Amino acid sequence: MSPPTERLRFSYLQAAGLAFFLMLDSAPAQPPELDWIDEKLIQGGEILIDFGDDRRFRGRIRAATLVDADPETIWAILSDCESAPRYLDNVQSCELVETLDGGKAQVFRQRAKLRWFIPTFEHEFRLDYEPYDRIRVTRVSGPFERLDGVWWLVPESPGRTRVVHQLDIESGPLIPNFMLSGPLRRDILNAMRAVRELSEASI
Repeated sequence: MSPPTERLRFSYLQAAGLAFFLMLDSAPAQPPELDWIDEKLIQGGEILIDFGDDRRFRGRIRAATLVDADPETIWAILSDCESAPRYLDNVQSCELVETLDGGKAQVFRQRAKLRWFIPTFEHEFRLDYEPYDRIRVTRVSGPFERLDGVWWLVPESPGRTRVVHQLDIESGPLIPNFMLSGPLRRDILNAMRAVRELSEASI
């Protein structure tokens, strides 16, 4: 049997470790970067697409728009992956694979075709939900080496929300990087437009 001092020390370390992870879990999540956004354009109704400081695609793409709807309405559209083929041309199917953590996360299998010259591919990704603030996207399997994204819903005023999306992506051998920037810009623009139109039509 361990001496009382060692047992006390072990219990203290356990408690300290638990407290540390609890603090991590309850710590406020980082807000989106907004300094790249042209306020005049976004307030005028434009959907902004940005590749970064040098304006060339190097694995990160950002998008933002204002939507005349509350976060809950937009959330319902973003989290309904199975309906995506109805309004996104590049998505052929999206099916739920698994629900995790009591509904706090879900894994989906999606079949997509970005362009006629890029083969149709299937991949799985995980959505982690933080209602009604953000949805995190993480790669599970598929041709991409990396697929990490976030959808932020930032209340602008009652009934108006700033939707900001960031995607970090590294293509695998199936889709060379130089072939990805054009389709990615177009498809994210279409996704932002569809989310805005569907959300505003739901009010």
